[in-house]
Amino acid sequence: MRDTRVGVHRTPVRSAARFVARHPRSTGSVVVLNSAGLWAGYQAVLMAAGVAVVAGVSWRLLDQPTFDRFAGRLLRAWWRRWLVYQRQWQRVVFACNLTTTDHRGNTLVPKLLRVRSAWVWDSLHIRLAKGQQPEDFEEVLGRLAMAFKARAAAVRLLKPGKIALDFQRREPFDEMLVPLPELGETADEVDLGKLVIGRDEYGRDFGLNLHDKDLHILLGGETGAGKGSWLWALLRTLAPLLRAGHARLWVIDPKGGMEFSAGRPLFHRFADNERDGLALLAEYVETLDRTKLQLGRGGHRTATPSADTPLEVLIIDELAALTAYGSRDIVRAAEPLLSKALTQYRAVLGRVIAATQEPDKNTVPMRGLFPTRIALRLASASYVDMCLGEGMRDMGALADKIPAYLPGVAYVKKDGRREPLRVRAAYTSDDDIAELVRFCTSTDAAVIPLHRDTTTTATPPAESSATADAVDFTAWEVEDEDVEEIPEDEWTEGDEDIA
Repeated sequence: MRDTRVGVHRTPVRSAARFVARHPRSTGSVVVLNSAGLWAGYQAVLMAAGVAVVAGVSWRLLDQPTFDRFAGRLLRAWWRRWLVYQRQWQRVVFACNLTTTDHRGNTLVPKLLRVRSAWVWDSLHIRLAKGQQPEDFEEVLGRLAMAFKARAAAVRLLKPGKIALDFQRREPFDEMLVPLPELGETADEVDLGKLVIGRDEYGRDFGLNLHDKDLHILLGGETGAGKGSWLWALLRTLAPLLRAGHARLWVIDPKGGMEFSAGRPLFHRFADNERDGLALLAEYVETLDRTKLQLGRGGHRTATPSADTPLEVLIIDELAALTAYGSRDIVRAAEPLLSKALTQYRAVLGRVIAATQEPDKNTVPMRGLFPTRIALRLASASYVDMCLGEGMRDMGALADKIPAYLPGVAYVKKDGRREPLRVRAAYTSDDDIAELVRFCTSTDAAVIPLHRDTTTTATPPAESSATADAVDFTAWEVEDEDVEEIPEDEWTEGDEDIA
């Protein structure tokens, strides 16, 4: 039965218990420090705290990304909650008219529940006051961003009565230069374990592992989001393998070849419409089935890239054309072929890289078979979790908030990593594509000219066609003293004989 005594819910004991339940990390830290001070002395506690601070600063200086992943984000969230957001929360909500009044005239204020901090975004979980709705915060997002000195702000509904305010604190890619991958000279220089195609938000080189982790890659992004930058940058890292014949590209560009027609000389097979793309996909599966049987019967469990067993990379620029938007017979035939390509060819170096604008289950039924998923700028907030996985947007993957002036920026979710990573791929221009084509299709054959002294060489003997390839050119060279000089008066006699 409910206790109806007046003021009983405001007793100090209940207030303290409620505070401990709401702030377990802060209260736990205070309890641990005081207990350690009583047990070991405050001097020992201060010395241990100093050592911890020095170790943390050293860790951050030596490896900032790992520090931020395991410790920095927690410390930053605690620090910013109490010294940035909580300290001025009531002043800001009053200034933005985000308060309500109950029937007794009491002012009701939305409550700040928790703060999550990533390298770029802060997320504030807010419990709405009675009578409020998310639209009240959407109307004053600009004022809230200015009040907390953020670059941008967004609001999203977590559940009835609870919202999240997202503040963008920095944009590292505004000034960060992302260079194009270098074109390696030989196939031995290519490390399939780390094909560097861009940089992450910490300024580190970011690479894909086509050897054993990033076996298949799904890119989701609306038109103009920069999917082409990711695909061309990846092809650039594979250039030495393509040139040596250790990798082959099977490309399906159902948009009439608008994206990939410039690189047609690079491709082993190319299709610029859905029906030809289905035929290419069937040939791809048939080829890898044949390779799989050959290696299996030969007792080989895995293959290495070579001229006999090349890396077979299937690229589909708009996956939905084969899985949802094409004619019914194409979609019905393509779906099992794609599922087979995503599940059976890891050992025989079969890799699938696909791009789509709508990464939902209806458009891409086999999206769960892609171990690596990349979300560029998306049209809807719901597409983020559809592309990266459940709960990724709540963890800071705000792909729907990527500005249009930053193409190529994306959030990457890999198997084995809980947090999404913000990355930007290098931009590839038309001139860069032409350079890549020239590099991969040139033979670099060195032509060595045969220098001969025409004034002192004799006429070579006649050779049959069967021995023409075995001519010893050194036999034609003669010394000056061996040349017999014909007197000038004998030239006419020779001409009369010929006549």
